[in-house]
Amino acid sequence: MIKVNLLGQPRGVEAPREWIPRDQRSAFTGLAMLLGTGVLVTGWWYYLHDQRSDLDLRIAAAETEIIQLKDAAVLVEQAQQRKAELGERLALIERLRAGKRGPVTLIETINYSVPEGLWLIELKQTGAAVQIDGRAMSLTAVTDFAERLQTSGLFKRPVDIVTTVAEVFEQANVVRFVVRAEADGLIAPIDLPAGAPKARPGA
Repeated sequence: MIKVNLLGQPRGVEAPREWIPRDQRSAFTGLAMLLGTGVLVTGWWYYLHDQRSDLDLRIAAAETEIIQLKDAAVLVEQAQQRKAELGERLALIERLRAGKRGPVTLIETINYSVPEGLWLIELKQTGAAVQIDGRAMSLTAVTDFAERLQTSGLFKRPVDIVTTVAEVFEQANVVRFVVRAEADGLIAPIDLPAGAPKARPGA
């Protein structure tokens, strides 16, 4: 004899127990999704918070470095200004030294250029132009004097003999002359008084 179970389950066997009722499964799924979303949002928030903290630290370090660089830039600028001031002072000192050496060099050059039989009466200087008045025993002495000045390296070429006039001085026939030259460089002005002894004949 064949038996057919029309109930779909053996007799005496209980139906499987459902942990979540069918009518509440949608709500439970939504709650689970909500909780999962909350966990993800919370984790993302902590991640962003850590990133922001790290970024704040980097910004603070960068600001500190900028302040240090600004301080260093100020020190560099002050050092450059100090260097420029010292350079200007050194240049001024050098110009003053050159100005002091100029008149000495001029006098020494003229003195070494005086030949025998010639003496000077007056020396005038206007800027770089130098005019020398004197007497000589002959025209040769005057030309020698002008040539020595020209080859001294202190004056530009040519050194001009402006005038030569024959005259009698202390019962002797002499040549009164004027020589004009231009100094090759800056020399402090010199103006020696007229008639002051400069160099005697033969000195």
